[in-house]
Amino acid sequence: MAGLRRAKAKAILLSDQLDRDKFTWDDWSDISNDEPELKTCGYWIERFKAHVLPDLPEPKERTWRRRFLYFGLNKLPLDAHLTPEILIAAVLTKPKNKKAARDRACAQLQRLADFAGIDINLKPYKAGYNQSDIEERYIPDDLEIQTIIDGIHDPNWRQIFGLMATYGLRDHEAFLCTLEDREGALVANVPENTKTGQRIAYPHPVEWVERWNLNTGKLPWVKVASNEDYGQRCAQQWRKLTDTEATPYCLRHAYSIRCHTGGTPTAIAAKWMGHSSETNRKAYQRWISESVNRAEWEKLNGVDQCVD
Repeated sequence: MAGLRRAKAKAILLSDQLDRDKFTWDDWSDISNDEPELKTCGYWIERFKAHVLPDLPEPKERTWRRRFLYFGLNKLPLDAHLTPEILIAAVLTKPKNKKAARDRACAQLQRLADFAGIDINLKPYKAGYNQSDIEERYIPDDLEIQTIIDGIHDPNWRQIFGLMATYGLRDHEAFLCTLEDREGALVANVPENTKTGQRIAYPHPVEWVERWNLNTGKLPWVKVASNEDYGQRCAQQWRKLTDTEATPYCLRHAYSIRCHTGGTPTAIAAKWMGHSSETNRKAYQRWISESVNRAEWEKLNGVDQCVD
């Protein structure tokens, strides 16, 4: 059985190299050996890095660290031989209650193991992360969003958070988008070099465009090396400029809820937000509060709201 799993790992690696035109006989000089030659973790990490780095998006070194190194590979003792026991120990450095991190570590360390021909199955150590594990978060209603953004005295950062709220943009998209008048609608053109690529986002509610002068506002200057850095800058300024338990990303969640309660078809709202209808349904609409659900039920059934 162990030999079969090792053969499968070799087959996966060979197929991957051939598909990407990366095959070299140097990697297969010891193919006749029954057991993989024991080499250090540092040796295999460097070879694995050289294997995946050409296909990573820029900046490649940063992407390598964030996608691979920080998910268990940095927990491997560089001078020790890469063994199943050491791989398991690296997985276990991620607490089981941190499901997403544990599962990512299992996935990336398994890729390293397969690349090195190490006979190990890390699936039993996964924590089973899914979207329903995300803790319920506080989503401000429209009136509170208006109050929050009205209270941001820095006009450049008010522009960023106003764009996120009005167009349902991700933080980096608010910096990178351009606004364009299309037959009376000021739409946001989100460029290709963003998380989910090019799209058009529509303002909802449209009144917020004028409320915060989004068509003429200027953006803050920030120094960044990647799109992820925009998120860090936004979070820092949000904490500095506002007093709320909501986060900047909650503005995007609120946009999704607003589209849903306003009757925008899920497929259309998902397209505006740059993700699939399934993501819109699972990851956004479940944040709809009980008060919103109640209001929708009353509107559907013609129930008069009583005021005490």
